Amino acid sequence: MLARLSAPARAVIFYAIALGLAVVVSLFAGSLGEFSAMLTMLTPAAAVVVMLVLTREGFGRAARESLGLTRAGLGGWWLAILGPVAILVASYAVLVATGLATFAVPEIGRSAVEIAVNISLGLAIGLVLAFGEEIGWRGYMLPKLAAIGIVPAMLVVGFLHGVWHLPIMLMTPFYHAGGDPMIVVPLFLVTLTLAGVFFGFLRVWTGSVWPVAIAHAVYNFMWGLGSDFVTAGRPETMEYIGGESGILVIAGLIVFALIAVPRVRRMDGRAAT
Repeated sequence: MLARLSAPARAVIFYAIALGLAVVVSLFAGSLGEFSAMLTMLTPAAAVVVMLVLTREGFGRAARESLGLTRAGLGGWWLAILGPVAILVASYAVLVATGLATFAVPEIGRSAVEIAVNISLGLAIGLVLAFGEEIGWRGYMLPKLAAIGIVPAMLVVGFLHGVWHLPIMLMTPFYHAGGDPMIVVPLFLVTLTLAGVFFGFLRVWTGSVWPVAIAHAVYNFMWGLGSDFVTAGRPETMEYIGGESGILVIAGLIVFALIAVPRVRRMDGRAAT
């Protein structure tokens, strides 16, 4: 029966599975500890596997092409790397320039080789985890919702991506626990909705999910790196103004969206003709 479902219906079922798995992980967060956040990032990939089996799409070349796995998307790698770096570096620079935070190089009691190995390992793990998310959001779900229009689909997927984070945010102390949820959650949802345009643009522009996974991993890495070098006087500053989803990041994503949306619409128009 599932094999006869429309693409949007498949997207809905995929999302229900991914969100349900995220809730299950959060329910066991007391036992899983900080590992629960990492495990949550793999739930969209698990939901994709379930859908490919239930809908009989399988794992052949057609399915891999649909997921954006068969193209490297090398032409978009520069934006996937520089985009997150530019947005986060700019946000941290504003915090330091306005006196809301200070910049300091932390003491490092390790050799250059150890630092290089740790950075490489961190990026590799981050890429695997980011891929675990993006194979679901921009690999599976975004193309399935393209019938409603590519820009609306980007925004919907981005918003629902944000909602999917709420179990780990609200049911555990392991993610965004430094501020008032009544402020943090709306800011986070706005950020992820706008990030849906950035990630979606990479997916549509390159026809590949790999640049999206790279961008997601770089963003997470730069967020963590910034936390090591930039210290705010109040923890709320990094939740509300800087950090992963503060108003400065939102401003940067709005600028990108204003540039990208007209191009996406042109690409969508050419695809429809």
